[in-house]
Amino acid sequence: MSNLRILPFTEIIEIVGDRSRANADTKQRIRGVVNEVYTLDIPKEYDWSFLKASSAISVIAEHKSGYVSVTTQNTAVVLQSSNTISASYTNRKVKFGGNADIYDFTFSQLTGGTISPPLSGITNVSTGGYTIYQNIYTLPNDFDRFPVNGGLLFYSAGQPKPLPELLDDDYYEQVTASPSSVPDNCRLVGYDTAGNRQFEVLPPPSQVYILLNEYLKILPPMSENTMGTVVITSNQTAVTGTGTVFTQMNTGDYLRFDPFGKGADSVWYQINTISSDTNLTLATNFRKDSSVSGSFVICSVPKMPYRFHDALIYGSLRKLLPDEKDPMLAYADKEYVKIITYNKNLEQSRHAKDDVELIAEDFNYRR
Repeated sequence: MSNLRILPFTEIIEIVGDRSRANADTKQRIRGVVNEVYTLDIPKEYDWSFLKASSAISVIAEHKSGYVSVTTQNTAVVLQSSNTISASYTNRKVKFGGNADIYDFTFSQLTGGTISPPLSGITNVSTGGYTIYQNIYTLPNDFDRFPVNGGLLFYSAGQPKPLPELLDDDYYEQVTASPSSVPDNCRLVGYDTAGNRQFEVLPPPSQVYILLNEYLKILPPMSENTMGTVVITSNQTAVTGTGTVFTQMNTGDYLRFDPFGKGADSVWYQINTISSDTNLTLATNFRKDSSVSGSFVICSVPKMPYRFHDALIYGSLRKLLPDEKDPMLAYADKEYVKIITYNKNLEQSRHAKDDVELIAEDFNYRR
């Protein structure tokens, strides 16, 4: 074990390589396996509290002032001349009085736009009523999933009301196109052009309100950097690099000077500031007995409690040791399950009875 309770990314890779008896040229594969366990395997086990994040989403009020005219089997929409709109209305929905269908709306001018598909039926909409509304909204770019029992909250009389996520069968039975000031449900509907997840508010909003979004976030892959060499002076915090690209890393990452030890013998220093590609400062003074120059590594650390870090090691070994007769594989599998089970009672964002298989796993029993 190094000088830290936590395990930086590089140290995890080295420990996994040592315990799997892997060749040096398999480091790239180990790096990928560790990140797979980190970003996929462990996060999907449960609704972990360390994955929980929140944001606020503002919904937009419907627009229905004045009147509108549309010719049947046509796409052109003409609003009353005194009623103007803007380009922000593109990609909203529109519903016309006396017509059962819902149409996609695209802005074309201050007093009109186009719809898709063309107006259905045999009756024109002539100076008729309408409502243009936005029912689709974008979630944060690190959104992974809603926690069980809902993640969008609507506050009513000071109390948070969760909006259940509807699946298709329930959606078809409960959906309504009539905007309302109070939402009842939500539904995940796909992705925007940037790849961010989107959701639908049900029923559509008739006025402005705020939804609190409590969700489980995606963990970005861990990284490491060894490009160039560094000079570090005894009992100082300044680090000077040659051929380095410090700005590719982040404040809070950890630095190690390799000649002093690797793996369990590592000595890590947290980075306090990064001012350029060749200059950074440490959070604590470098060791008093040496001024050094040479190879180094800077790496990130898992964004999860230290109690999970050993699970990254054993979870990686389960993927790297395919021979089921290898006693190390059986041991790794057992240790991984033990760590996950232990943390289930400490780090879940909820404690559901359905997740308890033995009384010893029950949160209240353990308390």
